[in-house]
Amino acid sequence: MAYPTPIVEIAFDDGPYVVSPTWTDVTAYCRGFGTSRGVPDDWTLQADGSASVTLSNRDRRFDPFNASGPYYGKLLPRRQIRIRATSGGTTYDVFRGFVSGWPPEWTNAGKDSTVTLSCFDALQLLGSSSMPADWAMPYIQSLSPRHYWEMDDPVNLYLANFTLRDRGNAVSSVICNTNKVYQGPRIALGLPSLSVGTEFDGLAQNTTVGSTFFAPNTASSFTISFWAQGTRADLLSPSFSGSAFGGAFGVGIDCFTSGNGAGLAYAFFDNGTTTRTYESTVQYAASEPHHIAFTYDYAINLGTLYVDGFNVTTGPKTNSGNTPAANESFAMTAGNFQQVAMFTSVLTQAQIQEIVRLGEGQYPETSSARVSRVIGNTPFSMSLVSTPASPKSNVLNVTPDAPTASFELTKVSDSEFAPLFVNKAGTLTLYNQSQIRTQTKSIVSQADYGKAVGFTGIPIGPEVQIQYDGDSMRNVANIEMSYGGVYIDEDSSSVTTYGEAEQFVSTQVAAYTDAISIGDVVTGWGSQVYPKLSPVQVVLSPNESWGSTLGLELFDRISVTLQPPDYSAISYYYLLSRVSHSVTPERWNTTLEGSARWAAVFIVGQSTLGGTDLLG
Repeated sequence: MAYPTPIVEIAFDDGPYVVSPTWTDVTAYCRGFGTSRGVPDDWTLQADGSASVTLSNRDRRFDPFNASGPYYGKLLPRRQIRIRATSGGTTYDVFRGFVSGWPPEWTNAGKDSTVTLSCFDALQLLGSSSMPADWAMPYIQSLSPRHYWEMDDPVNLYLANFTLRDRGNAVSSVICNTNKVYQGPRIALGLPSLSVGTEFDGLAQNTTVGSTFFAPNTASSFTISFWAQGTRADLLSPSFSGSAFGGAFGVGIDCFTSGNGAGLAYAFFDNGTTTRTYESTVQYAASEPHHIAFTYDYAINLGTLYVDGFNVTTGPKTNSGNTPAANESFAMTAGNFQQVAMFTSVLTQAQIQEIVRLGEGQYPETSSARVSRVIGNTPFSMSLVSTPASPKSNVLNVTPDAPTASFELTKVSDSEFAPLFVNKAGTLTLYNQSQIRTQTKSIVSQADYGKAVGFTGIPIGPEVQIQYDGDSMRNVANIEMSYGGVYIDEDSSSVTTYGEAEQFVSTQVAAYTDAISIGDVVTGWGSQVYPKLSPVQVVLSPNESWGSTLGLELFDRISVTLQPPDYSAISYYYLLSRVSHSVTPERWNTTLEGSARWAAVFIVGQSTLGGTDLLG
């Protein structure tokens, strides 16, 4: 027998997002390495993973400044690295991640050189990928708007002729003709708005458009869509108007139509012959943010008015019309505006509601679907992601202001209340809420360690510490739900015995039942004291079998048995919370940590319904 044989490989020719890169074996140059993967305590659901690899650089082959080196130009940050081990004819994954950099170091008066690589896992890589600041923007752009002004432009205060950015297909420069534009409050989630005074007019600078677009003075069906909020306590209220689509149009909320401060939403379209006016029968406060949309089907002269995604159309009232202007022109008056979009088609109510929902940062979906959505906004491949087929929780809101993918994934795992980690093979993995209490590898011991009278397991080191205190106990759960609601659960018996030990969980769960489920887990498993296994060295000898230890994954079940002198044996089951390897020539050291809290399970036939008897 012998210690496991390490294999260290680096993908010099491929970037960080290549799923199956070309690996180059550099084991012959490896002087040692260490890896560590796991969670620090019972209540941190997101595991970290890191590695440190020291390579011999005597011939400067790993020196990024050596132009004659075999890997010159390929020694780049975030190249992938993989560590494996072979024992008993089987090869086991140990770590897959990314190289931070290539820092050459010279010692012994320059006669020796090494490069020590600091490595991190995929969850940390995703810490560099930002989510959208505005979740509605990609969807609005997918609908091919003719014009699309996000209205998040930084404003040079008091500057006239301020120009708005247009993200549409027929880019036009909309210019403020006065100095009454300033930065307004956030209306839809994720963006500030622009606020305008009594006049905010502009003309399209490009009146000649390509064949892809219709000419501005050609009659067409259309949709106007925007968020608005009033800012003035007089007869003015938020409105967006202009000439295009073969006519003049206007959409807004009239603050004082009803005479009591709450007004009506309105829209009109003037095709030069007839003016059709639409008003809602529902009153709205213009000082509150609303999403306004108006669609006009030119073929059948049908206009539809929406407020906050609801059809509030009445009318139309028909009046005589005026001759509309030939070129596009637009005006925004007296309000805060955001996500102003014009389309050359009639959007459906479902599409308008989607704009509203995404503007509010709402994605009702399962936790698994949310992981897919987050990863889909990054270059990372879903083929290196594993999510539960039967997630427990449904989530609703998403975080505005462009958080990182790692931050958003953390919110998802908190919402599912399940481990999130990168496994040995480099796959980003989210469990479901009950997985560590139902999967075979977590309820059937995968490796048995220690020695006692009548029992001989895999050897462990001479220094063993089992913590048994209340630091990791939780008997009060505060579960924050989407948009701020909080569910509180308490195990009163545990509070009486031990005093309060609170766990706050910030989630995005959409249902009260999901919050209750999380609270039940926290107080059900947290209200009792369980032992925790401090780092202990295992296997120890090259003459022992290493296979079952190298095969362990985080949250697998292990048993540890101790035989104190002249006392009965102490034996506990633990779920593996951290595994670390330290390897030097002719030596392989492995240490394990574990928690008995999550290794406790309800056992059919022994546990009582409604009882607290969690059995290991």
